[in-house]
Amino acid sequence: MLKSLKAMAFALAAAVLMTGTASAVTTVTTGAGPYDITSDNLFIGTATSPGGPGSYTVDFFSPVDPLGGKANASVTINVFGLFTGLTMSWVDTANPGGVPFATAAILGNGFQTTLNTLFSSASTSLNQTLVFSWASSATPTNGGEIGFDFDVAAVPLPAGGVLLLTALGGLGLMRRRKIAA
Repeated sequence: MLKSLKAMAFALAAAVLMTGTASAVTTVTTGAGPYDITSDNLFIGTATSPGGPGSYTVDFFSPVDPLGGKANASVTINVFGLFTGLTMSWVDTANPGGVPFATAAILGNGFQTTLNTLFSSASTSLNQTLVFSWASSATPTNGGEIGFDFDVAAVPLPAGGVLLLTALGGLGLMRRRKIAA
């Protein structure tokens, strides 16, 4: 039993170390880029509008093929009613006017909308643009801008799952040997 626990702890430690981590948080203050989605564990920012219709874009790329990407956006209760038709989309950077890979309406009232994509040379693209657009926004009463928050992060594909299954298979073989002896 103790050997099994040691082997399981070793396999878990190896899986955690092999996934890698990023140490910084990048604050995206203006639509720009391209940003390497693998170089950071979290890109945070705020899209703002002075009123009327608009859009906001941020370009990302991935040197890893394939790699999942996840965008979260939320509108605070204070400004939720000031936007109409607010959406976010992942689109091919080389063809921004083309059909989006994924689109979602952004929820408000403290809720968050999540939109996943896959950076892949086979199915989509290694260069993608996160596009926020809105049909209308109210002009702020203070003369400034209204905005909503978003964050973007790389999502590791299930390579760690393969490592975990290999470790569990090894534990099963150790148990089988013990039972046979």
